Amino acid sequence: MKRIHIVGCSPRSGTTLMLELMVSCFEIDGFSEHEMTIFSYPKQDFKVFCSKQPRDILCIPPLLAIDPNLWIIYLLRDPRDIVVSRHGENSKLYWTNLRHWKSYTRAARRVMNHPHFLTVRYENLVKNPNKVQQELMAKLPFLKKRANFSDYDKIARPSQKSLNALGGLRPIATNSIGIWHQHKPRLAAQLELHGSIAEELIEFGYETDDAWLSQINQVQPDNGVSRWPEHLPPWTYTIQVLRDYRNIVRYALELWLSKK
Repeated sequence: MKRIHIVGCSPRSGTTLMLELMVSCFEIDGFSEHEMTIFSYPKQDFKVFCSKQPRDILCIPPLLAIDPNLWIIYLLRDPRDIVVSRHGENSKLYWTNLRHWKSYTRAARRVMNHPHFLTVRYENLVKNPNKVQQELMAKLPFLKKRANFSDYDKIARPSQKSLNALGGLRPIATNSIGIWHQHKPRLAAQLELHGSIAEELIEFGYETDDAWLSQINQVQPDNGVSRWPEHLPPWTYTIQVLRDYRNIVRYALELWLSKK
């Protein structure tokens, strides 16, 4: 079974949209309804199985090293737009923060040159979905096209959880690009809490210099509560790391047993 797993540079990076595009517009016979960790397995065998869990980027590097039937689609998005994004589950709160983006991005750097690690820029996806679809087909030749990405809203059948994340089923649009300009106090607070992202924005091609900071410097920060905590106690990280290592070892063992 070939498995395509979608991860992101943070929550709110476009992974739900990417999953719905994949399962609606390609002949994929098995898929998760919404989020599903890479360490969960389908109950039956499929030719191609597609799933998504943004956080799994933290565990991907060792898995790509041992599993030749695993492909990763990584959603990269401007972190300024990410931290001002809201979720249908609770539209009154900003959903995520720069803590997630920074840790996920560190992990992604380790595998960005791996041939089974495909980076999709969210902004390119919503501006020209059919071009991105063609690029994916070139890198994943086992995929068979059913429909254009641009027509996905006519045929998709998302779960309720996916509908909440998407804000409803509607045509792909570009109105979320640059939305941080409307939420400068929130962005100012995030930079104050988590530090600069100026170098990263240049690295990933979102800016050519740090001139954009002049729009933030005199803004009063909005320290409203986010859906996810801004900081975690040290013991939380230790538990997460130990859990991830356990799951990676189990994954490797099950892969080895499947080949015997």
